[in-house]
Amino acid sequence: MSQIIENGHDARRRRTRQALLDSAMHLFDSQGYSETTVAEIVRHAHVSERTFYVHFPAKEDLLFSHIQEFAELAWRVACETDSPHPHERVRAAVQAMINAACRDEVAHLARIRAAAGFRGDIPRSLAAQLLTLARGLATRTAGATNTPIASVAPMVGAAIGAVEAAGLIDSEAVGGDSRRCDGMTRALDAALYGFRPQDIPRIIDSRAR
Repeated sequence: MSQIIENGHDARRRRTRQALLDSAMHLFDSQGYSETTVAEIVRHAHVSERTFYVHFPAKEDLLFSHIQEFAELAWRVACETDSPHPHERVRAAVQAMINAACRDEVAHLARIRAAAGFRGDIPRSLAAQLLTLARGLATRTAGATNTPIASVAPMVGAAIGAVEAAGLIDSEAVGGDSRRCDGMTRALDAALYGFRPQDIPRIIDSRAR
C-alpha cells in the first residue's frame, strides 16, 4: 500500500512539474523570457508560487530542466557501453546527451536561452547539477573500466566543457539546430583526442621534436 501511495505522489509531482514547464514555455514564446514572471507562470499553471519553488529554485532553472534527465542518461550509457577503454565510454555517454539535446523540445530551450542572452552565466543550481553529472560520469566510467578516477576526470571535464562551449557558440548560428548538434559532436571528438591510447605515443613524439 505504501508503494502505491508513493508512486501516486511521484506521479502528481511529475504532472505539476510538467504543468509548470508547459506554462513557462507558452509564456516565454508568447511574450518573451524577460517579460514573463513567476507569478504569471504559476497563475497559468493553476498552482501556487510556493509549489513553483518546490520544483525550481528560480525562473532561469526552467531553461535547464533537462539536466537531471541528461545525467541519468549519461550514467546509464557509460555503464552499458561495452568497452574496456574509458574514453570510449565517456564519448558514448556525452554523445547520448548531444543526441538528447537535439530533440525538438530541448533545442527549443536552447533557442530561448540564446534569445535571453545566456552566455555561460548559469544559475548556481545548474552549476551544482553539472558538477553532479560530471562526478557521476567519472565515477561510473572509472569503476566500469577499473581505471583510476584521477585519469578519467580530466577527459570527462574536457568532453562536457567542450560540448557546452560549442553549444553556446553555435546557438544562433546559421544552419540552426542541425549545425549546432554537428558542432557539439566535433567538439566532443576534439576534446577526447589525446585521451585515446593510440594517440598518446603520437602526442609524446610530437612534444619530443
